[in-house]
Amino acid sequence: MRPVVKIGLLAPFEGLHRESGYEALSAMRAALADYPLDKFEALPLALDTSADPAQARRAAAKLLRDDSVAAVIGPLQARQVFAVADIMAGSEVVWRSPTAPATAETARALVRAIILNMSGQNIVVAGLDSGWPQFSEEELTSSTGKKVTIVEGESVAASADGALWLGSAPEGAAFLGGLRSQGFTVPFWTTAVAGDPVFHTLLTERLDGTPPGPIYWVVAPGEVGRKFDEWAETHADAAPTAFAVYNATWRTLQQISGDVVRSNVQEIAIFTVDREGTSELAEIVPFP
Repeated sequence: MRPVVKIGLLAPFEGLHRESGYEALSAMRAALADYPLDKFEALPLALDTSADPAQARRAAAKLLRDDSVAAVIGPLQARQVFAVADIMAGSEVVWRSPTAPATAETARALVRAIILNMSGQNIVVAGLDSGWPQFSEEELTSSTGKKVTIVEGESVAASADGALWLGSAPEGAAFLGGLRSQGFTVPFWTTAVAGDPVFHTLLTERLDGTPPGPIYWVVAPGEVGRKFDEWAETHADAAPTAFAVYNATWRTLQQISGDVVRSNVQEIAIFTVDREGTSELAEIVPFP
């Protein structure tokens, strides 16, 4: 019999964000089924984070106590990734964060790249939570060449050329809903937050028929953009965030198997979101 290894998944399976967790588990199972394993069997081992940093940390520690766990994928949200980063980095287990930056360096570079791709020179950043480095306005302004202001309320963002949201999905829906309900159409940018079903559901409730306006979101550096459209052709109702988990699982299996692992493409994919909450690839740009 071939040996069995476990691939851990840190995702929310309880509470408000559980839909994204089960979507991620389905994507992982699809990758495990599709990959041509010939040296070992691979099984998913999913633990709940409840989208809570403390719970994510406990779940990560529990996975690492299991010697049969060869790799861990997740968490899915930035603040949970930040909470487990030191635990995962200190282990010998393969770790991949599919939808959020896994290091402060990557996080800083991603935020700079997003701002550089936003139209206009007057940019506001809101929702800066514990999942991100604590940028200063001076740092972001000097590194992007644009005037960047860190704000708390949505009304301050009304006159900006673009608003970048770095907080949670529920709070992001409230921020954008507040902007649109006041008639402000400033382009709204965020990360994988906009790929979370919770974001669309809560935003729709808040808008109550008001057009959502321009929404853009950027996935963490990797191969998601170039491969997503091809994958979506054979996966009904495919979401970019689900594919990010699928791709992370596939690359992990390559690494464990000793197969050739292509270097991870350093690009970011920019998606738009329509009124129904469907994400569509808009552009792929270099990741500096």
